[in-house]
Amino acid sequence: MEAKNREELTVELAEGAFGPESVGWEVLEYRRYERGRLWYVTICLLSLGLLIYTVVSANFLFALIIVMFALIVYLTSVVEPKKVRFGITETGVRFGRTTRRFRDISRFWMIYEPPEVKSLYIEFKGIAVPRMVIDLGEMNPNEVRQILGKFIREDLEEDTEPFSDFVGRVLKI
Repeated sequence: MEAKNREELTVELAEGAFGPESVGWEVLEYRRYERGRLWYVTICLLSLGLLIYTVVSANFLFALIIVMFALIVYLTSVVEPKKVRFGITETGVRFGRTTRRFRDISRFWMIYEPPEVKSLYIEFKGIAVPRMVIDLGEMNPNEVRQILGKFIREDLEEDTEPFSDFVGRVLKI
C-alpha cells in the first residue's frame, strides 16, 4: 500500500505544475570518475607540496582552499551519486526536485562527441545561477534539441565544451 502511495506521489509531482514530460531520462547527480592509485598518489603529493608552500608563505586562506578541495574529492570518491530524473515539460525543465521555467533560461547548447562528451548545457538568466550540465546518456540529441528548440534559443556558436569542464574531465575532478 505504501509503495503505491509513493508511486502516485511521484506521478503527481512529475505532472504537477509543470505538466507532463515531453521527454525525460535518468542522470547521475554528478559525474563520477574512475581514478587509479597513481591518480590518488599524485594528488596527495601535489596537495602536500601546496600545503607546505602555504605554511612557508603564511597564506592560510589558500591552505583552507586546498583542504576543502581535498575533502570534496574524497567525498565524491566514497559517496555514490544518486540517479535523478531530468525532464523537459511544456513550461520548463526539471532536474530531480529542482524546476526551472523556460522564461528563466537564456539559451542551451549541446556538445556531442561520443564516447567522452554527450552533454546538454542550459544557461540561465541572471548572474547568480550557474549553468546546468546534463549528461545525455543514450538519449537522441536531435530529439532533445527539437523539443528544447521550441521554447529556448539554441546557441549554435558553442561547439566545444567549456574549458572548466574539459579540465575537470581530463584531471578527473
